[in-house]
Amino acid sequence: MTPLSRILVPVDFSDQSLGMLRYAKLIAERYSAEVTLLHVLSPGDAMAQANLAGSKILPAPPDFMAEANEQMATFGDYELRGVTVRRLVYAGDPVEEIVRCIHTEGVKLVAMPTHGLGGLRRLLLGSVTAKVLHDVSCPVFTGVHLEQPPHHLPLIFSNVVCAVDLDSHSQETLTWAARFASDFHAQLNIIHAVPALEPGFEIPFGGDWKSDVANLAREDLQKLIAAIGSDVEGIYVQAGEPRKTVCSFAKSSGADLLIIGRNPQEGMAGNLPTTSYAIIRESPCPVISV
Repeated sequence: MTPLSRILVPVDFSDQSLGMLRYAKLIAERYSAEVTLLHVLSPGDAMAQANLAGSKILPAPPDFMAEANEQMATFGDYELRGVTVRRLVYAGDPVEEIVRCIHTEGVKLVAMPTHGLGGLRRLLLGSVTAKVLHDVSCPVFTGVHLEQPPHHLPLIFSNVVCAVDLDSHSQETLTWAARFASDFHAQLNIIHAVPALEPGFEIPFGGDWKSDVANLAREDLQKLIAAIGSDVEGIYVQAGEPRKTVCSFAKSSGADLLIIGRNPQEGMAGNLPTTSYAIIRESPCPVISV
């Protein structure tokens, strides 16, 4: 696990962005990291501002940039007090500028809410977050419902769950999760979902196929744990559709953080396979995808 020395938080000045800053601070304090706040001005921002003002005349670019810099100057001061912060304002395509910043600034972790100021508030990832998850290789911290952060409660990571699907990326995912949990003195549980067989396929596998598959998976998980040399609180193997199984386990176990893997191979799906997308979208707690 690479030390999380630089954390990037793309912000749009929404309540969701403010909610994410509390998590960024928690992680930054543990790793003595620098937090970079990035706001990207796009042509759509100018159009939205003009519509809100009831004007057909778009703000002049210098004025628009100056206003964004003024708003950025104090954004998150309270949430990030005591942490080293840099503030950047770029102009261009949000995804392209975020990805460029990640590469040029040596970012080790991106933290962003699943929704921002966009008008489509539904059970889907915001378009910018989804594209960033596809396009970057560094770990990404995402959270749902961050517009109402629990300010009255201390923010901690004490119960970490790592979802492992036993693919070629599993050892890297588990290694990262074990190190992160150890750094926060948190307990670590592992969940693996065994997909259910289609109706009619159970017979050739015998009546106790679920137990056999679960035992094999548990053996593979124990080998992974031995390979990384870390202790875990518990190993759980459950039958069911992975998205539902992982999210349900995270909720029932009271997890305050879920760590999952993203596909490390390039291709049409980028770095975010369908199951990971669904888990990030529906997880009851924040997710770090590595």
